[in-house]
Amino acid sequence: MEKLPKGITGFWKIGEEVPPSTDKSLIENIVDKLQKEILFRTIVLSEPQADNNFYIISAFADKEKHFIGINSSYPFYCGVKSITDWTTIEFYDLPKSVTDILKSELTELKTDFLNKQLKKEHLTLLSKTELEQIEYWETERIGNVIFNKYD
Repeated sequence: MEKLPKGITGFWKIGEEVPPSTDKSLIENIVDKLQKEILFRTIVLSEPQADNNFYIISAFADKEKHFIGINSSYPFYCGVKSITDWTTIEFYDLPKSVTDILKSELTELKTDFLNKQLKKEHLTLLSKTELEQIEYWETERIGNVIFNKYD
């Protein structure tokens, strides 16, 4: 993905085209699939809030835990290692045991891509409102545009 699709940030103003949204039933279906897996004893779904544009599915097993970020506008997902503050999300590649469950429903974004430096050519399809938010928050990486905590 060389150009980020319009609406990826989740930001828009009245009078502008409303960004697409990832179907919540798709997210719930994924949660159901994960709950049926013997690997995980607890699954928790956190929905997007006023200060973020992504779902988080927390999957806990006896010896491991995974946090799956899913963009609220497009069916893209990634592994979230940590969220240290409103500007910094640390990404990681999820193990195959998790991605095998998700791959038929969503598109995985790998850590190498998410950590790439943000360039003007990535932004050509975004709305003026989205560009203003990216500039205001001084976003430097592609991943922090796709999975953001702008408020």
